[in-house]
Amino acid sequence: MTTAPPRSRSGAGSEPEALIREARRRQRRRYLLTGLTVVVLAGAAGVTIGRLGPGGGPDQGDINGPLASAPVQYSRIPGYYAYTVQGDIYHYVAHGTDTSSSVDGRYLKVRATATGKLLATITPPKPCNDFSLLTADANGDRFVLGAVRYWERNAGPSPRLARRDMRTPMKFLLLRIMAGGHVRVSGLSLPRAVTPGQGPTIALSPDGTRLAVASGGGGQAAVVQVITLGTGQARQWAMPRAPWRPVLNRQGAWTADGRTLALHQQIMPRLRGKPPTVRERYRPPGTTQVRLLDTMAPGTGLASGRLLVLPALADVPAPAQPFITPDGTKLLASVATEPFRRSLKGRWSGRLAVYSARTGALLRSLAPWVWRWTYRPGRGGSPQQTVAWSDRTGSRLIVLQPRHDLNVLGALTGSGFSGAGGTLLPQRPAGYRELQYALRVAPQMTW
Repeated sequence: MTTAPPRSRSGAGSEPEALIREARRRQRRRYLLTGLTVVVLAGAAGVTIGRLGPGGGPDQGDINGPLASAPVQYSRIPGYYAYTVQGDIYHYVAHGTDTSSSVDGRYLKVRATATGKLLATITPPKPCNDFSLLTADANGDRFVLGAVRYWERNAGPSPRLARRDMRTPMKFLLLRIMAGGHVRVSGLSLPRAVTPGQGPTIALSPDGTRLAVASGGGGQAAVVQVITLGTGQARQWAMPRAPWRPVLNRQGAWTADGRTLALHQQIMPRLRGKPPTVRERYRPPGTTQVRLLDTMAPGTGLASGRLLVLPALADVPAPAQPFITPDGTKLLASVATEPFRRSLKGRWSGRLAVYSARTGALLRSLAPWVWRWTYRPGRGGSPQQTVAWSDRTGSRLIVLQPRHDLNVLGALTGSGFSGAGGTLLPQRPAGYRELQYALRVAPQMTW
């Protein structure tokens, strides 16, 4: 997901258009950060804090050796999930002026799927102040978190500080759910520094032992690394001067055997500095490029992966958020149309497209929806059709589905959608409500 820069509220100052965007709402919170440790502000279970040192060697308080492979369960849904919550970096009132700067990942919450129980609330490691990346294994008991630092300290962030934000190396954490819901957090050192300006995305392997990191592109070298956690060993693939940006879906990037990696080659439009008429005439590409990379095969070039071109359905832009099924046979993607000019009575429509992971051909479409954009108190936002979980073959899915101008969490089996989740989702109402809330409103959520 794209990093969400902070916003500042004051009567003066300017913000770089490419780096600063509006945060969705304001919250007032205080954070306690000490060294490289992670301070838990709230949690129902105890939390252990450790650190994985440079090169992958474990420090005291962490595991004694490489991470053990966890048996992957695709017959049941993950036991835990994590999501970010927006909050302020700082907030003060001076001379009657209310000033603050906020980010989307000011802290992270971890909950149990079945009950909705809050296990921990975690802040980024000092000096970082925003969780911008997160991913989980297939069982939902191992997570990797990436944190960035924003240097803004008062109103009107300067272009110099914005450039510094993009060049400052990120910090990474490994979070594990132990027996009894105990949360264990460790600092994680990657063999290659990663900065927000590289546009990184990450995806944890299904068994939780390897981390894929994609970055670069857009005219620079596109790089994908697969890092073995606990040992620090890494393998790298690259393509010089790639016109596209390599993007990993935090969920649905790996096949179940941990061998194939689905990499979205996102075309980046060059619109900065163009006249308004050129920007207004821009339309997204009509196809989506996905490269399937065999991480066990020899080679160091991204071109060694198999390239698939996913066609768009009639009258809609290219499919978005490609998700590979665990058995590696299909790619799922959301396709939707939206009026370029909204009115009080606009209309959106879309569906889930299923493609062959062998040829890229469209196989069928599922779960069509219609969203009528009319103002009604208590409703709003935009339609979000998101695949949150898939069984091994993709025959049973858990999706966030637009229905009656609301985004509803439910199970999709065959062509039938059950808003209550059927037998796939927890039956306890509290757990269901919390999960749906996280998927609908959280800036980032991984499960």
